[in-house]
Amino acid sequence: MKYWLSLGFLTVLAVLVLAAPPGNLPNLPNLEGLPPTADTISIASLNLAHEASFEKVLHDVEAAPRLRNADVLLLQEVAHVEGGPSIASRLAERMNYSVAFSPEGPKIYDRGLAVVSKFPIEDSKVEWLTPYNLHFHTRHRFALAVKLRVPAGELRIWNAHLDTRINPDQRLGQLDPVMQEAAKLTGPRLIGGDFNTNDFYWIDHVLPIPHGGGYRSTVRRAMAKFGFQTPFQDQLTTLPILRQHLDWLFVNGLEPLSSSAEPIPFSDHHAIWAAFRVARQDPGTGLSDTAVDRR
Repeated sequence: MKYWLSLGFLTVLAVLVLAAPPGNLPNLPNLEGLPPTADTISIASLNLAHEASFEKVLHDVEAAPRLRNADVLLLQEVAHVEGGPSIASRLAERMNYSVAFSPEGPKIYDRGLAVVSKFPIEDSKVEWLTPYNLHFHTRHRFALAVKLRVPAGELRIWNAHLDTRINPDQRLGQLDPVMQEAAKLTGPRLIGGDFNTNDFYWIDHVLPIPHGGGYRSTVRRAMAKFGFQTPFQDQLTTLPILRQHLDWLFVNGLEPLSSSAEPIPFSDHHAIWAAFRVARQDPGTGLSDTAVDRR
């Protein structure tokens, strides 16, 4: 049975790739960038696609100016060696940045999450997301939450990587622990990463039926209820092979100024990048460690 379901899956994907309209250009408007100020910050997100060659990752990141100069990088599918540093840790060392990294679990070496930051990382923790039994290749998804000290004050970031073979209500359910926690806090906050917002309806988490779009709006509406917005348009393509928009940055307390998607040769994803203006915080009313739910 699984053989026929898998064969059906591949057939549907092949038809979709051949029939899909051309994808968008990778960049959105306002590509000249912005002069750096104390109140602006640039943030990028990229799925590293399990790449284990640090040299390849470094080469492609350095060849992409917006990634090379980003203040913060959210990374998914981060590889590491047992007892050794992760790709993200080596990249942070090369950039002279701070890093927070967590693998998915013991003996799993290519599915970690990381935040690489120009600014000090004051706190980090793993938050486990709602799990689903996908029948094969089931994973225990999680988010990496960090607190950064930026020039304007504190910035909270959640870097998440969601399941692929789930439908919109389940996707929101998987992300709900992060949205609920972020809603309890005040000040500048960002929820980003690879949300896998594909345009399929999944039968029993195995067989995809093309839906024709609209699922991304479900995530947008849910985020808007918690006061989060995104600078990225629905027609953006971040997974070129299937012309899908999987990767996101949602913000609360930050003003989007510029955004783009950046092709990265080693990854099957485009990186996404955005610049934001961060509202300055009153030191007397800023967030404190006690605002974090430390489960």
